Amino acid sequence: MYKDEIITEVWRNRDEYAQAHHYNLNEIVDDLRKRQQAHPQRVVDRRVQRKTKPETTSD
Repeated sequence: MYKDEIITEVWRNRDEYAQAHHYNLNEIVDDLRKRQQAHPQRVVDRRVQRKTKPETTSD
């Protein structure tokens, strides 16, 4: 079976993070919310809708 090094590293990091929070979903969510509040800039804001330019046709 093929092993992807990147996927293996992601799984390892995910497990270490979960273990640090005792595999408790409430602790993980609280930590993620604190990290989000501490970050001054949002990476993704889904409330903002992208405006698309109307397609122009050349006649």
